[in-house]
Amino acid sequence: MVPNNITKPVKQFTIPRLFISITIILILIPIGLLFHYISVNKELLTKNMALNEEIVSLNRTTYQLSAKIDQLIDERELVINRYFELNEIEEMIHQQMSDLPDEALGGIEIPFEDENLLNLETVPTDDLLLTSHLVDRYHQTIASIEQLEENLLYIPTHWPTDPNKITSPFGPRNDPFNRSRAIHSGIDVRGKTGTPIYAAADGTVQLAQYHGGYGNTIIINHSDRYETLYAHLSKISVEQGDQVLKGDVIGELGSTGRSTGPHLHYEIIKSGKAVDPEPYLNFFDNEIN
Repeated sequence: MVPNNITKPVKQFTIPRLFISITIILILIPIGLLFHYISVNKELLTKNMALNEEIVSLNRTTYQLSAKIDQLIDERELVINRYFELNEIEEMIHQQMSDLPDEALGGIEIPFEDENLLNLETVPTDDLLLTSHLVDRYHQTIASIEQLEENLLYIPTHWPTDPNKITSPFGPRNDPFNRSRAIHSGIDVRGKTGTPIYAAADGTVQLAQYHGGYGNTIIINHSDRYETLYAHLSKISVEQGDQVLKGDVIGELGSTGRSTGPHLHYEIIKSGKAVDPEPYLNFFDNEIN
């Protein structure tokens, strides 16, 4: 018999430290790789979002540039059309410059036609820079015309009444009362009593009253160079010192004073001397609409 108090020896297993280290390393590597993947993926997602926003911004900018190019092309076509219209206007202005009073021309230079721009339709549509000279010339001409219009405000070129038909011209004529030869210092425009009378230019009312043989009379001063006189009126609608604009109603046609019937006697006085009003009033007869 084997005694009961005999104990079997205990077997001990020893795990080598190298094995443990390798195991730990094998466990940590995947975990590290996982965290690295998560970090890299997060960074890539952030960059991808930024790139997407940049692409959206670039697409928006591209759309805006495309729209701007379309607008420039449309403006280019408009400028080209205006160019040919301006040629006609400039030709008309140059033809009439000799008839325009000298003071209307001060500082105004309207350029003549540029032969290099005659074949505008051959300019490539995409080459917008080639039209810059045309655009500059267009604006220069517009500015010149605006300055001309500003100067013309103070020159009596507006018809003083309707209808605009002269019945007695400026110059020598037979006096209607004594039939002797006399100088008619203005023009007569026949019409119905009460027909509106208009200021021929911007200015200040110098006289507005009954004035001897002229009857009811208005005299307007225009920038110290011109005066206009409106006589035989049935009604005066302004007072001395009033500021009037070209085309304003200042009175009504009549037959007061030394008159044989309803009409307007109209005079232009330049530098103190009566001049023929007709060239001034007909200045825009050939105006291009």
